[in-house]
Amino acid sequence: METSQADTFPKQNQNGKMAETRLLSHLQDELEEFKADVTERPFLYLAIAFIAGLASWTFPVRMVFLALTRLVSFLLGPAILVIGILKIKELLSR
Repeated sequence: METSQADTFPKQNQNGKMAETRLLSHLQDELEEFKADVTERPFLYLAIAFIAGLASWTFPVRMVFLALTRLVSFLLGPAILVIGILKIKELLSR
């Protein structure tokens, strides 16, 4: 017996909703565990937050991204030029 797409679509939709509900319940359980852990050891998470804030203040991530952006933009021109030269060489060698 053949099944049409109209027959299988509700099953797929139902499975998708069930998977989404399971994912949401899993995430909610994880969040509750995290809240309980923070409540048990608040000074540990305070220290982690302080160290992360201090590190981001003394070594800002935006400086790293700025340096990477400048490096990529500096090297992009010569790279495109080399690729163009190789393509022209390939066309002329035929």
